[in-house]
Amino acid sequence: MLAVMLFMLPMAFMNGFVAFLMWVYMTLLAPHGYLYGFMIDFRYTFVFAVLSLGALVLGRVKDRGYFLVDKLMVLLLLFITHVLLSAVINMNSNPMVEYRLEYFIKGMALAVAAPFFINSRWRIHMVLIVLVAGLGFHGIQNGLKMISSGGTHIVSGIPRSTLADNNLFAVGMVMLLPLTLYLARYSASRLAKWAALGVFGLCVMAVLGSNSRGGFLALAILGVWYWITSPRKLISTLFVAIVAITVMQVAPDRWFDRMETIKNADQDMSFIGRVAAWKVSVNIANDNPVFGAGFDATQVKWIWDKYKQASNFIDVNIPEGIAYKAAHSNYFQVLGDLGYVGLLLFLALLAAAFVTRWQIKSLATKTPGDNAWSVDLATAINLSLVAFIAGGAGVSLAYFELAHLLIVILAIIRRLLIQQAALAPARNISIGETVVHA
Repeated sequence: MLAVMLFMLPMAFMNGFVAFLMWVYMTLLAPHGYLYGFMIDFRYTFVFAVLSLGALVLGRVKDRGYFLVDKLMVLLLLFITHVLLSAVINMNSNPMVEYRLEYFIKGMALAVAAPFFINSRWRIHMVLIVLVAGLGFHGIQNGLKMISSGGTHIVSGIPRSTLADNNLFAVGMVMLLPLTLYLARYSASRLAKWAALGVFGLCVMAVLGSNSRGGFLALAILGVWYWITSPRKLISTLFVAIVAITVMQVAPDRWFDRMETIKNADQDMSFIGRVAAWKVSVNIANDNPVFGAGFDATQVKWIWDKYKQASNFIDVNIPEGIAYKAAHSNYFQVLGDLGYVGLLLFLALLAAAFVTRWQIKSLATKTPGDNAWSVDLATAINLSLVAFIAGGAGVSLAYFELAHLLIVILAIIRRLLIQQAALAPARNISIGETVVHA
């Protein structure tokens, strides 16, 4: 890793886009859990973030993009602003705020900076390769361990990262699957195509090794949504069937035993604990409807104890043995952390992403040129967000940097189509949007 750093740093100094690619890569790779000695505490993400932003300020980014002001980006900025205000208000009362705030700022800074560096189809493709390589590394090595161990390897998570828990990790792997299929289809090299398909298969194995019920549900719903949205129904049916049959054949017995517990969720103490956290989240929001109680509010003992007994529409008695714990749901996480206003912004952001995909499809048909890639990529990103939405019903992953980066990439694709249409005066496409220089 030291050798790689010494090789990449000069390249990052010379080219701001290279620095940005390394910023994306290091954010998703989170290599600290694999290193030792003096390299453990090296702040890879921070270094390349500073180099990227420094290159941007100093004008060292060739063909620099511009910040885009549209509904999607405005909603993202409003959500970020609301989170920061909530953090400031709850800083003294919630000890989790200081710890989580750094992770949030790093992830959101990457998403907000993306439009300045990504301004072409080629750069989008490069970013996809880098993020699949970074996050996919963990799927590759865990998938290979699953195969070599005959299914006995237990997948945990990525230490010191957003995906540190096995359930969070499983949802992250499912989100990666549509992007690998896009790369398999649009990469020019046959080797790259097979490599992308290999990553797909090993990531599925990693999901099976995680024993995550949330990961399983995300995988199942992703398969159904992929079939619904695919224009090639025969091919998509065969593909989904092959994946499903393969999963049933290679999944270890412990995975089936774990999935069987879904039938008796009301008797499972783990599930009851999640429902208890949801109840506490609702009570927090009822008492703090605008800003909530700050990051990971349900994991703070005094907050849990204060709100665990109040009644609401979630009719469950919280047993004394269940202590404060994570919300285990993106939606209840945001509700408790940020109040009803924060939840509204979060849901509006996700809804706007799906609207943007529809706009991209409409623009692609009206804009001269071969724009099939833009529709296919927007569909792949929406499939990733479907996995995020479905898996997020059972895990606390609302601030995951990959989800927000993909949302911004949707806005960038839309901008590229608008710019392409502007170069064709014969076609007049009226879109309410303003592009401003930073």
